[in-house]
Amino acid sequence: MGPLLPLLIKLAPGEKIVINGVVVENGGDHTTLRILNRAHILRAKDILTFEEAASPARRIYYALQCLYLFPDNQQQSLESARAFMDDFVKAAPSSGPLIAEIIDHLNHNDSYQMLKVAKKLMDYEKRIMDNVASP
Repeated sequence: MGPLLPLLIKLAPGEKIVINGVVVENGGDHTTLRILNRAHILRAKDILTFEEAASPARRIYYALQCLYLFPDNQQQSLESARAFMDDFVKAAPSSGPLIAEIIDHLNHNDSYQMLKVAKKLMDYEKRIMDNVASP
């Protein structure tokens, strides 16, 4: 693996991010943060609250998000995520490739990519529900 390149994050006034479980809010003008080492980072727009985790795919994302941001509860988050994924793929077998991709990223400790695929799963779930709701 080559050298780690700095990650530049531009924040608008009042924008929040979570870095290794710590909520950081930009209290001033537009700013740029330079992250020089590995960190678990999520922007506020990518964070799902417990209350928002009201569907099966959202519960998967929430459990994976907790796994990513809060390593102290890693085992519990991992068990929840795996149970939610098992239930989801049983209910919607066509989701198998997305679930497999999430598990692959999980097994390779590629947490950020895992969350990106979990977002795709939420979109997939919405399409399924939209199809069920339309006559």
